[in-house]
Amino acid sequence: MVNRIGGLASGMDIDALVKKLMNAEKAPLNKLYQKKQTYEWQRDAYRSVNTKLKTFDTYIADNLVLKSFLSKTAASSNSNLVTATATGSAAGTLSIEGVSQLATAARKVGDQVNAVGTTKISDFASTGTIEFKAIQTNGKLASEATKIEITSDMTVDQFISKVNSSNAGISAVFENGRFSFTAKNTGDVKGDDEIKVVGGLDIFNKLGFADPNKVQNTEGKNAIFTVNGIATERTTNTFTISGYNVTLKDTFNGLQTIADKYKAAVEELKNATTNLANKQANLITKQNAYGASDINSYTANHETAYKNAFGNTLSLSQQVQYNKLGNDAWRNLSTDEIDFIKNQTSVQGIKDNIDGSTLSDESKAKLKGLSNSALDVLFTNKDQLTDFKAQAEYEKYGVKLKDFDQNAIDALKRFSYNSSDSIEKIHKDIDDNPEFTKEVKDALKSLSKDDLTNLIATDSATLKTYQEKAQADDFKQKYSQLGDALIKELQEGTKKVEDLTEKQKEIWNSLSPEKKGQFYDLADQNIKRSEYLTAVAEEKAAQTRLTEATNTEKAATADATAAGILKDDGSGGKVVDEDKVNAAPQAQAVTMTSTTDVDDIMAKIKEFVTTYNGFIKDLNDQTKETKYRDYTPLTSEQREEMSESEIKLWEEKAKSGLLRGDTLIREGLAGMRSLVYQSNPGIDSKYNSLFSIGITTSKNYNDGGTLEIDEAKLRKVLEEDPDAVEKLFKNSEGKKDDVVDGKTVDTRGYLDKLRGSMKTFEITIEKKAGRSTMTDAQYAIGKNLVDTESRISTWKRKLEDIEARYWKQFTAMEQAINKANQQSSMFMQG
Repeated sequence: MVNRIGGLASGMDIDALVKKLMNAEKAPLNKLYQKKQTYEWQRDAYRSVNTKLKTFDTYIADNLVLKSFLSKTAASSNSNLVTATATGSAAGTLSIEGVSQLATAARKVGDQVNAVGTTKISDFASTGTIEFKAIQTNGKLASEATKIEITSDMTVDQFISKVNSSNAGISAVFENGRFSFTAKNTGDVKGDDEIKVVGGLDIFNKLGFADPNKVQNTEGKNAIFTVNGIATERTTNTFTISGYNVTLKDTFNGLQTIADKYKAAVEELKNATTNLANKQANLITKQNAYGASDINSYTANHETAYKNAFGNTLSLSQQVQYNKLGNDAWRNLSTDEIDFIKNQTSVQGIKDNIDGSTLSDESKAKLKGLSNSALDVLFTNKDQLTDFKAQAEYEKYGVKLKDFDQNAIDALKRFSYNSSDSIEKIHKDIDDNPEFTKEVKDALKSLSKDDLTNLIATDSATLKTYQEKAQADDFKQKYSQLGDALIKELQEGTKKVEDLTEKQKEIWNSLSPEKKGQFYDLADQNIKRSEYLTAVAEEKAAQTRLTEATNTEKAATADATAAGILKDDGSGGKVVDEDKVNAAPQAQAVTMTSTTDVDDIMAKIKEFVTTYNGFIKDLNDQTKETKYRDYTPLTSEQREEMSESEIKLWEEKAKSGLLRGDTLIREGLAGMRSLVYQSNPGIDSKYNSLFSIGITTSKNYNDGGTLEIDEAKLRKVLEEDPDAVEKLFKNSEGKKDDVVDGKTVDTRGYLDKLRGSMKTFEITIEKKAGRSTMTDAQYAIGKNLVDTESRISTWKRKLEDIEARYWKQFTAMEQAINKANQQSSMFMQG
């Protein structure tokens, strides 16, 4: 620290002199601060562009992608019987020929109890929990029960309120001493109740439901109707068919509808019975072909094919068990813990013998903390615990060793470094080691320092095992990139190698003939197992179908019997009495038609174009802003001399033109603009580009690619083929990499392509300017900021040294003047 003498001897204002000198010296530092500020402003300007991109993308998603693009209106020929609205997918004419039954909700009404709303339930029933299940909006009973707890001080009114506010799907009412529970959703759960008490039945019965003879049970009913000649049913009176939102208001042509439903139900029961027999026969065939006893086991042939194809890896059955616990659970098992578990005869034995074992306190605590299911997995696999631990260790440290041979393993065992060495020095030592191949070097450098240390400490035999497992994983990856079907086709000659992708060719040609044969054997087993599992699922689905068909036939028979339209068929069965059905009065079928709302679609497209143009103009203007080169960022000293309003005006000028002529923005806008004239090869229509429907870019270059609409042309196209326009904007079947006429093309709709282009634009900007969650080291401008900040720190230290030098010089001058004055004074006294 320099002693500062402030001009007492010389009479000079040393502080002011040093300050002025330092102001001159600080010029390079001020320039660095200004450079840093410019980087920050530029970063924020770029991020503002990304904010606008995201806002525009959200607008597209919310208003055009998630919502129906086409607008249609529907008309019903008899809105007293059936009403309808049209969605964008409504097509053709929908006809409701009859409705025999409207959907109704199930209800339970109990006997009268001695209570009013303020009565405590515990006074006439008991405390505890009632568990309800009710029909859901999908027409099925809830999979989980809703619990309603009754406390000792809960009143009837409080209980009713609790049920109604719960997720039970039930509306509860209490009036005149009686409880009523009604399903919130209409419909019939075939073969089950629509309101079920699955817990606390004793409490529920005390609410007036103990005597079945005094309880009013009303079953839920489905709406039964005939649509376009097909008898069907729904759990609600409002539903969607062929793009129409239909609401049934009343019944009509009931006998005909009941008859149609009965005939359809009888036929479906026959079909479901036949279908089940076919699926059961197919299941036997597929099960015999694979040779499995159940779906949870793999055959010996399958296990052998898997091992032959991949080598040193867990078997298929082992993988099922291994995956039941996480990698860390297996890896963290100690040798003592493995030995202890191996010596036990049951899961309970493990739990009972922990305290009396010689295990460490840490191991005891770990095993005690495991769940019963985890202990069961450990006990079931006690003879394989060592293998599972080795697999887990490999997955942590050895997955990079596929390119290692014995020479590389030996070289690794000879490689060493100091624990204090930096990762950079270790990487340099790896690069400089002549015994390592490029692949080995890359693998080692991809590991963290801790993982590398653990790997080097591993014995050679274990490293060899790791290398074999890594090679097995490499074969697995190659196999998955080819797939079962392709491997089988290639080996059987039904697929040619030249028809493969370049990557697939590379993989297939890298395999030896023996390995190709092993892959084929595994593919054959995989396909047989897949077909077996599919057959199991299909047989189960057939069983469900038959159950539902049986329940539907019973209900249809009951309805037809009640309507009196069945007669004996002469062989002990029943058929519809067509004479009775035909004799009943017939009302006109209700027809629904839809028309495209061209005006609404026009409005949507015009709004999109206006929003698009506003976005384009905003970004285009930023690339044309005037750059005021004389207005640099203010230094702290300059700010002190200016008012807030002056600072604001100055910075507006200084920030202007930060993105003038910016290449990133211009290229991003160019990518968006090019989509207007791109035709979509996935659309089989003459209207396969925006240009073809009357949407083009402005002819004025200075507009930057804003869109213009030929409204007359667009309206004509919409009136002629509205579906083609929707597909042009939103091609739901389109893919980014689709194959049309043997060529890979992009068949996505314009909106998806536009959003994809905007996403690429956004990512490009993120690489330049990052985002708020990134560190400065993760993007280009941030790296410039880090470098500038480092240079600022260097200059600060340099200026401290310069200031100290100035003070040292002035202090020496003061001391010299003071000494001269003292000598002069002595002479004068002499």
